[in-house]
Amino acid sequence: MANSIPQNLQAERAVIGACLVSSDALGIVSELLKPEDFYDPSNKAVYEICLSMYQSSKPIDLVTFQNEAMSRNIFERIGGQPFLAELVGDDMLPANAGYYAEIVRDTATRRRVISAGQKIMTLGAKTDIEASEIVSEAEKIILDASAGKDTSGPVSLQSVTQSALARINELKSGARKNAGFMTKFTDLDRIIAGFQPGTLNIIAARPSMGKTALALNIAQFGGNVEANNHVLFFSLEMSSEQLIHRMFSAQTLEFGTGVEVSAISSGLLSDYDSYALDRAAQTLQRRNIFIYDSSELTAMDFRAKCRRFKTRHPDLSLVVVDYLQLMSSGSRRNDNRQYEVAEISRVMKSVAVELECPVIALSQLSRETERRTEKKPQLSDLRDSGAIEQDADTVIMLYREDYYSETENNDLQDSRADLRVAKNRNGTTGLCHLTFQRKYTRFMNYGG
Repeated sequence: MANSIPQNLQAERAVIGACLVSSDALGIVSELLKPEDFYDPSNKAVYEICLSMYQSSKPIDLVTFQNEAMSRNIFERIGGQPFLAELVGDDMLPANAGYYAEIVRDTATRRRVISAGQKIMTLGAKTDIEASEIVSEAEKIILDASAGKDTSGPVSLQSVTQSALARINELKSGARKNAGFMTKFTDLDRIIAGFQPGTLNIIAARPSMGKTALALNIAQFGGNVEANNHVLFFSLEMSSEQLIHRMFSAQTLEFGTGVEVSAISSGLLSDYDSYALDRAAQTLQRRNIFIYDSSELTAMDFRAKCRRFKTRHPDLSLVVVDYLQLMSSGSRRNDNRQYEVAEISRVMKSVAVELECPVIALSQLSRETERRTEKKPQLSDLRDSGAIEQDADTVIMLYREDYYSETENNDLQDSRADLRVAKNRNGTTGLCHLTFQRKYTRFMNYGG
């Protein structure tokens, strides 16, 4: 049975042999292979050491490799001098390292597909799991196999620390920009350093406070256009056309006098308004923003749609959900709304981690704020479930004082909006101020 497992040990030895005699070959191979792609444990161990030395900018040859392997107490375990002699004695050419690596990657993919099939067969036989969950998990198993992910074993602390230090040093030197999705709201970015990959971020407020406008502004004006950022926006309350009207209005402010949302929706436009809208449309078409505007979305649907989008657009940089309480878990087992919201929150967090991108979920606040003299929201006001607060990496409370004193005369005037970072798992909390231009559904830096 073991002989039927896809493998090519000769290609594996050719790859690591090339890496030991040519840093250029290792540079090519490192783009194609991960350590878990090797079938033979000794070959895998050699490649791991070579990668570690390469990432640390250490010179790599037979002598330096032997010293490194001995310092890790694995030199004899991988075969010692006879093994090294066999590697460099093989009839291989460093120039062909990329070709050898593709053979190794092909056999690794075939092994993962076989393993995925076995896992799916086991999963399908379980009777204590709902069919929708089985399909979702099976889809993840297949996607992981095609992407070359191996989640069967633990990650060593050594590999984690090395990659973390490398990233920190790149940030320090300026060789790498902050990986977070920057909002372009200066004070907010200073506090949270942008929305980081793998995080669940909650923006919470009472109805009509401006949650959707704020999320649209972040998707529309944030991120890095040059980096080919892709944003996936789930709208469960408003149609894509309604969202586009808001985005048009907010964008026109970039060209001078803005065009109000009400004018766009009614079609009462001047010649200048039409000109500004054309320019806004041209600008927006350069942004990779994709909208799902279904009013019915389950947690399983959300996960599946995000996964499929990621396979088509690997540069997925942000996912937005407007809003969390309108989503259902899709599970028949939960007739308790708090448990259901907890499950939705858990799925959102797992999607953020799995796809390595930030998820922003808008959330309603309970009516408790209306019953207090002090209307400013608190973490305990998050509606339906304390699990939202628990799962979230950041919780941002949106509050406008004029919301409670609006009249027909001032309801479209510019007003100050407070953003309070009430929870920040990876940093400090704090308060920042924005200006809300309600006629254009646009938030701006306060005083800017």
